[in-house]
Amino acid sequence: MGTRRKRSIYGAGSVYQRSDGQWVAVALVPGQVPKRLYASSEESARERRNNYLAERRLGIPSYESKLSLARHLETWLESKRPPTVRPSTYVSYDLHVRHLNRSIGSIALVKLTPNDVRRHSRRLLDEHLSPRSVALNLTVLRMALKQALDDGLVARNVAAQVDKPRSVRPELDILRPLEVKRFMAAARRDKNGALWMVLIGTGIRLGEALGLRWPDLDLTDRTMRVSGSVRQVRQLVRTPGEKRLQRVEPKTESGWRTLALAPTVAAALTKRKAEVADQPRNVESYVFTSQSGTLLDPRNVDRLFHAFLEKAGLRRIRIHDLRHSAASMMLTSGATLDDVKRYLGHSSIGITSDIYGHLVEGRSAEVADGIERAIRAKR
Repeated sequence: MGTRRKRSIYGAGSVYQRSDGQWVAVALVPGQVPKRLYASSEESARERRNNYLAERRLGIPSYESKLSLARHLETWLESKRPPTVRPSTYVSYDLHVRHLNRSIGSIALVKLTPNDVRRHSRRLLDEHLSPRSVALNLTVLRMALKQALDDGLVARNVAAQVDKPRSVRPELDILRPLEVKRFMAAARRDKNGALWMVLIGTGIRLGEALGLRWPDLDLTDRTMRVSGSVRQVRQLVRTPGEKRLQRVEPKTESGWRTLALAPTVAAALTKRKAEVADQPRNVESYVFTSQSGTLLDPRNVDRLFHAFLEKAGLRRIRIHDLRHSAASMMLTSGATLDDVKRYLGHSSIGITSDIYGHLVEGRSAEVADGIERAIRAKR
């Protein structure tokens, strides 16, 4: 009677360490020669074996070392060129792909493991990238690997198995009440004062302020319609002859909004309109332009803003901090988070709450007093 051959169990195989320190995982597939997979750690070796076996179960052919992550990211990025996504979004994707390629791009796509991704994220954090930037980098990798999964190039999305780093809420640099008074007084004397007042008086973004047109304003009824934003289109995504500065429509429905203007802000805009009445105007009739009537470059405006602060004797802040200061003033004056959301054009109340929710936590005593007054009110 012949020797009975033991039936191979799908996936069974040893994991061991060689004398040179390298780890080897053996993957057994019935009817095939045992596959040896190499890694620098036992955990990575097991992950590689599991990934390999998962692909075999799904009938995906082995692409061992034929396609690197960098090559796949290059193909994925090409599919995202404008007008598929906004130019600014594509530029962001390109930056994140560069980070990925520098760190783990040489790894074969099918050999990429969750541990590789974790080490990559840790490396970015060690290089002092913010947790938010690292989380966005991981999001881009997940998107690219989802495409690979849909195309049958991999058996799983390893980036989806990696947790994003927790973002720490940054401290908001907000102008205090006395600073606001000094700021407004100095703005009234500055040639760009109307722009500074719009930013701190409405909380809109700099690009949105630069995209304002005179038809967007009703200075009699004191309203402003936000319907676009000036963006810098980088050389990376510009076509020959395309302008560097462009006005683009809001990305979300909440970006389109009509806001009431404080009398002080409306007065500053009325003064601005009289001052530029004889200046050349862009066909689009922008509110804030250069002396020749062209769009203002946000980078130049940023330099003008810091020169204004220095001249006014105010501490140095970012121009974006005027947006935070506006939100703080709204909440201090009794506005709700939903009111702030509408003025700032956030796509969800969750974003507003995450950024400014702590500013209303200290008002719980006022809320309690209001409840008490309502309880004791005579009917």
